[in-house]
Amino acid sequence: MPGGVPVSAIYHELINQGASTVEALGIMANMIAESSFNTQAIGDQGTSFGLVQQHGNYGYLVTGNPQADMVRQIQTLKALGGFHAASGNTPQEAAGNFAANYERCVGCQPGGGQYQQRVANATTVVGYFKSGKWPQVGGGANPPPGQATLTAFPGGAWDPLNIPQEVWKTLTSPITGAAGVAGGIEGVWKALSGIAADFNTIVSDIHWLFVPSHWVRIGAFAGGVLVLIPGLYQLGHTGQGGVALPTGIGLVTLAAVLFFIAFHNLPETVTDLRGLLGYVSEGLRGGVRVS
Repeated sequence: MPGGVPVSAIYHELINQGASTVEALGIMANMIAESSFNTQAIGDQGTSFGLVQQHGNYGYLVTGNPQADMVRQIQTLKALGGFHAASGNTPQEAAGNFAANYERCVGCQPGGGQYQQRVANATTVVGYFKSGKWPQVGGGANPPPGQATLTAFPGGAWDPLNIPQEVWKTLTSPITGAAGVAGGIEGVWKALSGIAADFNTIVSDIHWLFVPSHWVRIGAFAGGVLVLIPGLYQLGHTGQGGVALPTGIGLVTLAAVLFFIAFHNLPETVTDLRGLLGYVSEGLRGGVRVS
């Protein structure tokens, strides 16, 4: 099977690694143009790899193991700021922002042909999402003809967390030449490439802590624990009369709300309690758009 993984698995992996629904759908709209959801795609004369055609020393992202490669490719995408680059209120907006700020290819800026195509692709992906009828497996051994492959750092911003990451990937990129690579040395470099991928994951986890909205989620989890314990205590003493029952129900309900916030993605605009209350209020009024 070219590509090797169900397209729905790509969506769920994006969500599992922390992308919002809108971000995931916008990124997948770009994957259609970049690789047709093929985890094994290699393009740009052998310098671009995987689902988003990561450009540069990323050959270790395509190893012939589609499932493992998909996870590593999305980990790398996340570590390089891909989720942030796909910000937007709708999948169409997220698709355009990801094209302009992450892919940064010819035609990927607003008004360009690639930009318009990826925005249109978002409607297709939203159809998959709403119907639950995803394509079975990404297809094609190589990127589609005419697609753009120059994936770069989002917005060109300097990020100090990327320095050790890029140095490590440079040191662990495969050694090639006209005579090929000796078997023993190749094995060593492949092992080091695997270590580099794990290092990417660690850096990605550290990067997660630098997002203010994630600290709001951490605070919500801590608050939920602090509220749940006395709530359960009050419920355990309901037989003694008084206000133990209503107090316990109220505290447990509040803890449930805090846990709900803690285990769901928040917009990056939510950086404090005021922003959180505004986001919850907006959700109660209208909900999140995915069309």
